[in-house]
Amino acid sequence: MSTYAIPASAWIPLWLVLWLPLAGFWLWQQPRGKLRWLDRVYPLLPLAMALLYMSIGWRWPPALSGAFVQWLALGVWLWLTLTLVWLISVLKRDSSIMDWAFGYLLVAAPWWLWSQLPPERSSAHLVLVVLSTLGFGRYALYVTWRNLPHGEDPRYARWRERSGPRWWWWSYFQVFLLQGVVMWLWAIPMVLALRLEAGWSLWHGLGALIWLVGLVFEAGGDWQLARFKRERKSAEQLLDSGLWSLCRHPNYFGQACMWWGYAVIALAHPWGWLALPSAAYVTWFMHRGSATSLMERHMMKTKPGYAQYCERVPAFFPRWSAKTPVQKEPQA
Repeated sequence: MSTYAIPASAWIPLWLVLWLPLAGFWLWQQPRGKLRWLDRVYPLLPLAMALLYMSIGWRWPPALSGAFVQWLALGVWLWLTLTLVWLISVLKRDSSIMDWAFGYLLVAAPWWLWSQLPPERSSAHLVLVVLSTLGFGRYALYVTWRNLPHGEDPRYARWRERSGPRWWWWSYFQVFLLQGVVMWLWAIPMVLALRLEAGWSLWHGLGALIWLVGLVFEAGGDWQLARFKRERKSAEQLLDSGLWSLCRHPNYFGQACMWWGYAVIALAHPWGWLALPSAAYVTWFMHRGSATSLMERHMMKTKPGYAQYCERVPAFFPRWSAKTPVQKEPQA
């Protein structure tokens, strides 16, 4: 089912040659202080995966080999695209354009993968493309609407200030390549789901249902938050009603659910179980790895009543018995 004009044996070594100096420089420039082990893994992961395929990929069954090659090719496509976005960010002096680029690339990636399929692709392949377009298209438009008029996001502005003159090139590694590797790992379910040779299955219906639950939480949480910000009387007020009374980050929980939906659809593939670690990684990333933890630290510093909110409402996984307080005034 391979559709590439250039064989993997030609472009994978080229990728290795190009990525190796980047990974070395990335690791060399990382802070020498406290550093997560994952920060050292991300630069090396593309190299490890390419070497894995070159060493034993020829022994794999076609269903696995074809999906792996397409995943590697997607990594190259993401790399080139994000390099272009980084150049735009340098010209605009705004690294936070990565936020909306992340959403738009999550829309574009399945379509790019779809374009690599042979003409006999079925409507079963289209399920994931449609779901991802609806979900990530909504997310991309929302982030663009939320961030575009306000200039660089304060989080990126603080990184720019701390890094000084080197930020223009260090942001390529710390923001764009880092999130590119993350996105590449997240995309494993998409690759497997789009490599299906069979038609509709029970996994498609179950995955779509899980995805729908995620969309309700993500889109509903974003909508409630946007409405709350328009109507609140003070910046110190907390949103603790609706979905935000079930967990402190319903939008992050919803996004994780959507990725589990993609992973369940991928289970129709003979090697679909490989999508499960990817979905688990998304859940960890949204809950512990980055998204929730970064937002929690920000909210603790800026919202006087946030500690009390944390005591009664769980951070990530909804608790239906969580109670919403009657008091809505700013908390001192």
